Amino acid sequence: MNEEGFWQIVDECRLAAGPDTERVAQLILRRLRALSEQEILDYEELWFRAQDEAFTWPIRNAASLLFGGVDDEDFMLVQDWIVSHGRAVLERVKTDPDRLVELMADRHNARIDWFCGLPVEAHIARLGCPPAMDDRPGPAELAGAAIDLTDEREVRRCFPRIAGYLDANRWITRPWSDD
Repeated sequence: MNEEGFWQIVDECRLAAGPDTERVAQLILRRLRALSEQEILDYEELWFRAQDEAFTWPIRNAASLLFGGVDDEDFMLVQDWIVSHGRAVLERVKTDPDRLVELMADRHNARIDWFCGLPVEAHIARLGCPPAMDDRPGPAELAGAAIDLTDEREVRRCFPRIAGYLDANRWITRPWSDD
């Protein structure tokens, strides 16, 4: 499987499921179960690569603002969630992390583990056993530069759409506020 085939699966499953992220995961699993062992392993590697593209400080800062903070595990789930929205969404968010706010209608799915085990499940369904697990080294450090999220002016400068979303949704904790 190549990158085009990978994105075709993700994009077609998202298109078929629409805003239902749980359904996206179900459709991806169904598609993976029909693949060969090597294609399942290739898919998993391509998913990890796509996830790595979202492993940046600006995206983590955006996610922290929108979700009231994210730890390392939460951020991994947010990366999966972004990837599940397809290639175009990942590219938009990578280019402008402030656009993460465009996914907030689906925010309740951002920290649910829908995607991480799908290739393993497909491998077991197809071959009766889990794949041999290799340690996959991801990036050691987040790419880009972090900003001080307690600096409201800096947040509003870097993330104007997210700041507007926070203004409209006062129940979300703002790191610059004592509320």
